[in-house]
Amino acid sequence: MNLTIGDILNLKDLNEFNSEQVTNLLAILFETGRESQDIKLIKVGLNFSKLQNLEKFSDDDKMTFHYNVANGWSYQQQLIQRLNSDEFWSFNLTELEQQIINLRLAYSYSKKSGDNLKKCQILTNLGNLFSHIGRFSEAQLYWQKVLKIDSSFPMAHGNIGFGLFQYAKILYDNGHQVLFFQFAHKYLKKSVNSDIYEDAKSAFKNVIDLLQSIIQKEDLENIQDLKGFSLGTSEQECGYREWCLKNRLFINPLNDITTENIAGHDCLLLPTMTLKFDKPPIYQTIFNQIKQEFVTARHLLYSGLNEREFHYSDKDNLQLDTLDYAVYSYSSEKIKIAYRICYSIFDKISYLLNDYLNLDFKPDKVSFRTIWSVYDKKSNSYKLNPKVIQTQNWALRGLYWLSKDLFEKNQEFSSTIEPEAQELAQIRNFIEHKSFKITEFGKSAIIDSGLTYVIERSEFEEKTINLMKLTRASMIYLSLGINLEEKKNEISNPVLPIDFVELRDEYKR
Repeated sequence: MNLTIGDILNLKDLNEFNSEQVTNLLAILFETGRESQDIKLIKVGLNFSKLQNLEKFSDDDKMTFHYNVANGWSYQQQLIQRLNSDEFWSFNLTELEQQIINLRLAYSYSKKSGDNLKKCQILTNLGNLFSHIGRFSEAQLYWQKVLKIDSSFPMAHGNIGFGLFQYAKILYDNGHQVLFFQFAHKYLKKSVNSDIYEDAKSAFKNVIDLLQSIIQKEDLENIQDLKGFSLGTSEQECGYREWCLKNRLFINPLNDITTENIAGHDCLLLPTMTLKFDKPPIYQTIFNQIKQEFVTARHLLYSGLNEREFHYSDKDNLQLDTLDYAVYSYSSEKIKIAYRICYSIFDKISYLLNDYLNLDFKPDKVSFRTIWSVYDKKSNSYKLNPKVIQTQNWALRGLYWLSKDLFEKNQEFSSTIEPEAQELAQIRNFIEHKSFKITEFGKSAIIDSGLTYVIERSEFEEKTINLMKLTRASMIYLSLGINLEEKKNEISNPVLPIDFVELRDEYKR
């Protein structure tokens, strides 16, 4: 296939070519457009990608296709966006949306691929994007997945370090901040001592120098013992906390950098806040509720996953065997309850933010997808609320982008950046209001003329764990986003400081 750029531009689409030729042609358009800074070539390639029929592509071909398309959107963004410009801080950008969607699709098709380099590149790029849009907690998960595939992948080490440095700057716990700086230094050093391209090495070295100007090098390298902390007084409690650590489910930023015992408690609260003299601590009250619901859901999930023996509450509960391998049990119900609780927390977060940011929604009209927008009568459409945009708040931007992982029936908010978003919403709807069946075997689907949603138990368990991680991340972004906002407040009138004490465990009955 010897086609010139002119020949390619004269094509209507690429559907006459085989999968390898399609991915090569797209790569030629995108890379040539980037090098020559010709956005027209990139736009032609992106238009071809929209017209492409992937029916005969293998999963490996689809992985490469979506990876290349994500690169095309990235190059277009680079050509239209200046660092720290209004576009850079925009809460909403098509180029970012399309990169995330295509990289997530590429990753979904990579599961059985033997191309570990491509997997690492996909996950590294996803981590970079998530960090940029303010989903910095989840970015760490993507980069850590890279190291599970290839523990020596240098760009993952560098980006983990750079991401932790940025993450640390918005923490309000000084002890946590120092530990984040130490881990950032460790990962950055690994990266700059590896074979990476010079621009990246230079950027990572600059961060190392900055860290060493804040903390002495010896102190940066002297990381405390992270294992010497108790996880409980019984084997059962320790087993539960070890599971939470392994799955990075503690409401604790330290669990983003380590799974050692030091991170084994739910210490994150709302930061110190300035309230009007006559206003009660309603935000702390709501956050207490959210935390308790999450912690309860987390233990229900753990119990449902790990305590599979027959429970006495199921004894003499007469049921019919409908020969479809359906699961009806106390343990499976606990997982369903955990799923419902986690999903409901998102609206509670928006309920809190609506009041805190003075977004002026009526309390009964608040939802996690809609809270960020206002209706514009001139254009007869919804637009991002200026009150949200003007914050230029990294963590709140993360919450906004996280909301795009959730599906909303309202057509104005139905587009998502999570390919499984509609399915996750359907699952919640069927659990809450319709017929929902978990099976030991079989494919997931809606059956019985739309009456029943059927899902294999292992798949439902995985989706519930992922939903729980998403919920945990949203709580971290909420707390640290409020911390950034509180730092902006200028106190002009006298305030009365109120110190709240911790609620003792023995009162939690």
